[in-house]
Amino acid sequence: MTHGSSSADPDASGAQSFLIEASERLAAARSMAEVVDVLRRTARSAIGAEGIAIILKDGDLCHYVAEDAIGPLWSGKRFPADSCVSGWAMRHARTVAIADIERDDRVPQDAYRPTFVRSLVMAPIGRPAPVAALGAYWSQAGEHDQATIARLESLAHLSGIAIENARLIHEMEESERHRELILAAGRMGSWTFDTATGVLDASGLCRRNFGRDPALPFSYADLQAAIHPEDRDWVNTAIRDSLTSGRDYDVEYRVMTPDGEVRWIAVRAQPTRLADGTATGLAGISIDVTDRRRMEDALRTSAATLEHLVEERTRALVRTQDALRQSQKLEAMGQLTGGVAHDFNNLLTPIIGSLDLLHRRQVGGEREQRLISGALDSADRARTLVQRLLAFARRQPLKPEPVDLSTLILGMAELIGTTLGPQVQVRLDLAADLPFAQADAHQVEMALLNLAVNSRDAMPAGGEFTLSARCVEQTETPAEGVTPGRYAVVCVTDTGTGMDAETRRRAIEPFFSTKGAGQGTGLGLSMAHGLALQLGGALTIDSAPGQGASIALWLPVSEQSPVATLGAPARQGGFSGTVLLVDDEDVVRASTADMLADLGFDVLEARSGGEAVEHLRQADHIDLVVTDHIMPHMTGVELAQEIALINPTLPVLIVSGYSDAVGLAAGLPRLGKPFRQADLAAALASIRHHPLFAPLSIATETRAD
Repeated sequence: MTHGSSSADPDASGAQSFLIEASERLAAARSMAEVVDVLRRTARSAIGAEGIAIILKDGDLCHYVAEDAIGPLWSGKRFPADSCVSGWAMRHARTVAIADIERDDRVPQDAYRPTFVRSLVMAPIGRPAPVAALGAYWSQAGEHDQATIARLESLAHLSGIAIENARLIHEMEESERHRELILAAGRMGSWTFDTATGVLDASGLCRRNFGRDPALPFSYADLQAAIHPEDRDWVNTAIRDSLTSGRDYDVEYRVMTPDGEVRWIAVRAQPTRLADGTATGLAGISIDVTDRRRMEDALRTSAATLEHLVEERTRALVRTQDALRQSQKLEAMGQLTGGVAHDFNNLLTPIIGSLDLLHRRQVGGEREQRLISGALDSADRARTLVQRLLAFARRQPLKPEPVDLSTLILGMAELIGTTLGPQVQVRLDLAADLPFAQADAHQVEMALLNLAVNSRDAMPAGGEFTLSARCVEQTETPAEGVTPGRYAVVCVTDTGTGMDAETRRRAIEPFFSTKGAGQGTGLGLSMAHGLALQLGGALTIDSAPGQGASIALWLPVSEQSPVATLGAPARQGGFSGTVLLVDDEDVVRASTADMLADLGFDVLEARSGGEAVEHLRQADHIDLVVTDHIMPHMTGVELAQEIALINPTLPVLIVSGYSDAVGLAAGLPRLGKPFRQADLAAALASIRHHPLFAPLSIATETRAD
């Protein structure tokens, strides 16, 4: 069972509209209850969750704010952070997807047993140091698809801002509720003032409010001296007005204590009168309200800060929504191009294989061979186009390993110089301490070559081209979307025509090009962008009209050093033994069988994984299995697992035209479609040096984020 709908599902657009609506409602939420209500409604509509909870980090504890059926059990309770799934998600800053809570060691069984929960997804809120988590729960066990997880992660990102705002508003409201208590806690003293004699009679507490010793005299002159010079005139005016009009004397002003401290005093008094109504003085109280005044100043500052924060978050929300729409657009295009590339690879495999066979056997005369060579060249260009489509869709097969970028760039310098031509001056700027990058060297070379071609076309009259590389420690997340971390940054800079804002925005879209018809595929930048993202990095563009362009590939720094390996040379012959070939496409299987037979193998054919297993159980001896990956009922990876149980030492070569081979372990040999016989021979030769297989070597892995 799989929870949620895939991003190709027709309901996906509706779910995304719920997320956009939720972002607007979260921005307006003023309390934690409102935040939880928005998340609960959105989780049901956009994710299909049956339960929802916000888990707040409280020191070493997790504080649950739960809704729905789990509310009575968890709401308001606290759990040790190291004993709950949310604590694990926050500690590792990673999303956790658990298909069956009864089979996962991170789940505290005693806490979940009384609930309806049988599977969950937990996304951290706040990066790089999460302060909360958002949990979605289901009553049935089952895998969670990537679209469901991505939506929950988007909701968690949006809710982080709302939770912070709700907390700040709550703190301000609590401060306001304490205002009267603070006032009542002030120091209150009594006093009288006789206008006829000018005598001020102040209690000891009143004298203390003005910073004076209660045991010493305190005259009206002392009072006047204590009032802050900036407040003295209007305070005296208020005294005269009260005596003249008979109205209450009610003021707050600053006083200066003998040691220079400025304090606030609230004074409340009424005029004293003779029998005929003549005012003879004032009688009242004084209260030290310094703490309240300071609190009000702090609240005003907090309010201004909150207003600024809301404005910033609103602008960030708009940027997030724009980025989300762009991401949805690119994701949809990626799914389309990835699917088309898969089908196209299956079509190209027998075409290239057959043409390659005719070319190697020199079928026909000189004219026929020329036509076959031209067709092969066109098919190879089509294969390159498919590889670029897969790079944009982030579904190309990569072999990330430690790469010495300095050596790679120096090795490409001559080729790049030839590509750019004599009118372009090439300059290299490589940092001396450049670390190894975790990358696929071949794909990085292709990306740099494509970027160099773009620079050449942007400088029709010549110019300067700079290829630089440096190490960057990224501590904050800038607008370009580079997550914090340590990167090896390769930058391609030219002095060409540059790009305007609209061109920069669309530059990574597939097939978008400012060149004339027939002058490019429009896939160079999109391929480089997809490669960088697939490797865990990013691509950034800095350009303006008439000021050239600077394109940077951010590649994660490798924590390992390169390991020398002994490669096996491709051989066109010398193979022997029996190979079991498995592919559900008859034309592809026939073409591959001809290649294997031509290499010297005896070939057994199977149309499915189940048929292949029967061959393995019945055949006297099989030396090798070559299997397609994407097949009905049983994938190539699943077949490899079955083979490991039957014969753990039997080598398996996975062949796939769809590189998004989920669950395919890095150590399992693979060959991408389409391929020529030489590619197949090289892959088979490398298997001879591959270690014997064990069941664990092809075990699938479930990613939680």
